[in-house]
Amino acid sequence: MAKIDVAIGVVRDRAGRVLISKRKSDTHQGGLWEFPGGKIEQSENDEQALNRELFEELNIRVINSSPLIKINFSYPDLIVQLHVREVYGFDGEVFGREGQRFKWVALHELSDYEFPAANKPILTAIKLEQHYAIIGGNNTREILLELDNVWKQGVGLIQIRAKELCAADAEEALEVVRGKCKELNMTYLINSQMPVKRYLDEGVHLTSADLKLLNQRPQSSGYVAASCHNLQELYKAEQMALDFAVLSPVMPTSSHPEAKALGWQQFKEWVTKVNIPVFALGGISRQDFKKALACGAQGVSGISLYKG
Repeated sequence: MAKIDVAIGVVRDRAGRVLISKRKSDTHQGGLWEFPGGKIEQSENDEQALNRELFEELNIRVINSSPLIKINFSYPDLIVQLHVREVYGFDGEVFGREGQRFKWVALHELSDYEFPAANKPILTAIKLEQHYAIIGGNNTREILLELDNVWKQGVGLIQIRAKELCAADAEEALEVVRGKCKELNMTYLINSQMPVKRYLDEGVHLTSADLKLLNQRPQSSGYVAASCHNLQELYKAEQMALDFAVLSPVMPTSSHPEAKALGWQQFKEWVTKVNIPVFALGGISRQDFKKALACGAQGVSGISLYKG
């Protein structure tokens, strides 16, 4: 079966807006909006192809970019793989050399535009942060201290995982944390094994055990994520249309010394097979951030990673 590799660019300006262009009406899926890019030629890698396409289409030269996500689609006679890169710097003034319409759009406005189905994971990955901190504690004060600590490090996406608390203490702690997250403009997910009542607009993070028990996505207008430890669990997270997954352990970890580490090569191979953003967890240090991105991770996650 034939395969086409396509380089896609998520181009951001200094205000954090994202560049989108409109497909011509006489093309496949005409009239929909998309992220710029084009076919990777035989002699190119994805970075080289994207640099060429953005100059040919939009008159800009890329200064730096990094991998964001890979997306696979199979058709009866064709396999298409999208190699999506995030562009953080460029030279030149944008204009459509091929007559296409383009717009700079704020992240919160992207939902106002209609994109091809293949772009859904890209839209999720764009809005997600690159750090996902896991916080907990034996009481409300300890949880708030951890929350404050990660916020001071610039982390705005967290999982609240205080499974050891009794129902009454967990409810009390969560009520306080809700208010604090709102005050600090932080996005939180509640671990699925915390003994609390969750509102429909709150995110939920499924343990791998809970992921196995479910057959459909839990009701939530917030993020729904899952912990995964193998390729089958990643496939299930994708099948259930979860927003993202956390794959672990990538490296040996003192908290789970019995768990076999995947290693970066295995992590990269598995992440490439699913069309959802995946965070790297387990034995991760700050120095591993660029390595994680290069291996296709959305970013990094951890507990001790954000301590101190």
